[in-house]
Amino acid sequence: MSRIAMRTALPLITAGAVLLAGAGASAAAPVDEPTPAEGAEIVLDDGRVVGVDDTVTFTFEGEKPTALPKAGKGDMGPMACPEVNDRPKYTVKGSPHFIADKKKPQSTWLLPRQTVTWTVTGSHTFTWDIGASAEAEAGAILAKAKVSVDTKISNAWTWTGTQTVNDTNSTSKGYRAVLGQVGWKLTGVKTWIAPPCNVKKKTIVVLAPRKGDMSIGRQNS
Repeated sequence: MSRIAMRTALPLITAGAVLLAGAGASAAAPVDEPTPAEGAEIVLDDGRVVGVDDTVTFTFEGEKPTALPKAGKGDMGPMACPEVNDRPKYTVKGSPHFIADKKKPQSTWLLPRQTVTWTVTGSHTFTWDIGASAEAEAGAILAKAKVSVDTKISNAWTWTGTQTVNDTNSTSKGYRAVLGQVGWKLTGVKTWIAPPCNVKKKTIVVLAPRKGDMSIGRQNS
């Protein structure tokens, strides 16, 4: 699939601009994790297209600490290092991510040139996947992504109806076709200053569904 240049700037969250750049998102996924099929894409509200090899990057500031930290014995006090009271900064990279249907799983192995067609009916629910003890930070990342990147992103989405999905293996190797939907993978890096005056970083990964149609992903095993 040829990469589609995206020239329209997204809204600013902080003074930093939101950037779009190719980053090989699908190639970075683990071999046991399904990836969107070749040619899969997400069409944003303003008409811009994000392909499986594209990444959306944005930044924002978190909530300001509620109180000044107390200095320990021998530590630098808040007044000596006022940065400890600065708002934490988040840099987030988002890319299309395939989410398999876990409650109603359906898959089949496809050899080269083989095709699968499924008629999907009923209700299929997808929920976000986040790291332990990161729900508050994941919620902040998701809220900013919903405003700045894609209004259809969510922490839970239930698809209901009837739809026919299909996939043809046009590669030279076999793979497993998996039923699911194309959502988002948001990888946020939180940076802040901790007492006495130390730079801290934390990575939060959010796998979030998106309001949209069902799809077929591809898995190596």
